[in-house]
Amino acid sequence: MQYDDGDWKELRGRVDSLAGAVFLVAGGALTLSISVLLDLKESTPSIKCYAQDISYSWYALLASIILFVVLKMWLIVQSFMRGVMTPEKHNPTVKYTNMVGWLLGLLGLASFIVGMCKLVSVAVGVANA
Repeated sequence: MQYDDGDWKELRGRVDSLAGAVFLVAGGALTLSISVLLDLKESTPSIKCYAQDISYSWYALLASIILFVVLKMWLIVQSFMRGVMTPEKHNPTVKYTNMVGWLLGLLGLASFIVGMCKLVSVAVGVANA
């Protein structure tokens, strides 16, 4: 399997867009939820029952950010390999390097979705308390 430059650039652009969106939303959600919940911790003793859920949410969002950073680094490594290796040596490795990229991307996306769902779950619980 071999990509031409147009396909590679289009894929790279889509990954960059998705990673940028995850960085923005996950980073904002982490910052806002940490500051709000730390303020509520003092004034609302019942918030402690959500501590485990919010911790899972924060760790999942952090994992999504880390996984997408690693994915972006992996794409740089792949690009470097495409430029340095001869096509005869590079073509057999494309399948494996693409699998690693897909794995990183899917794990990052899953972590993001789980983290956001947990965060919303805690917010709904706090709002209804």
